Amino acid sequence: MRCVFLGTAGFLGRIHSDTRCAFWAEEPTDHDFDPDRLIEVDLAASPAAAAAKEISWADVQVDDCFTGPNGVVAGSTLGPRWPELSLAGAVYLERSFLARLPERLRPTCPPAGVNAHDYECTTTVYWPDQPDPRAGNRYTGHHADIVDERGSLAKVEVYPPGRALHPHTTPVTMWIDLASADQCDAGPDSLTAIGVGDAPKSGALFLISGRLGDLT
Repeated sequence: MRCVFLGTAGFLGRIHSDTRCAFWAEEPTDHDFDPDRLIEVDLAASPAAAAAKEISWADVQVDDCFTGPNGVVAGSTLGPRWPELSLAGAVYLERSFLARLPERLRPTCPPAGVNAHDYECTTTVYWPDQPDPRAGNRYTGHHADIVDERGSLAKVEVYPPGRALHPHTTPVTMWIDLASADQCDAGPDSLTAIGVGDAPKSGALFLISGRLGDLT
């Protein structure tokens, strides 16, 4: 089992508590700060809270703010105190929570104005305590092209999330084991779409971005 999160821009519009707030998913000046477009969310309803059994996994609304590869702050960065006051940032909404929002409030993926594949704005975390080698792992979606392969090993050109469709973006070339859950989302119902053999050679590659406990 896993949670899948879709990223959107967030502009803080209302504060209810340290973690409960409402935000606009689009630049608020474009609609004169319309309060009817605010999305209510509890930033504490996250995978970390579910793993600590403070909420059920079905009640997860957003991804955590966590430390990704190379020390980069990732996940949801908006909020009254999450991890510090941030009036604008990213919000990664859990897919089921997003589907329950009224259609008029539901952000698109990719967000409006972002020229990217939808999977470049997507992350996932696998629930811990499962008989799955991915349990507790976080993965982030990238666009990648396979340029060589040897068994389950693939030489891939990987683009930074959200940048694959930009004409002057230079990919990073690396060898990865597409069968290893320690390197990418690999296994049943994987979000990774590329592969060796007869699998597609261009598309979504969800690279590992840490463990559930790796918070900021």
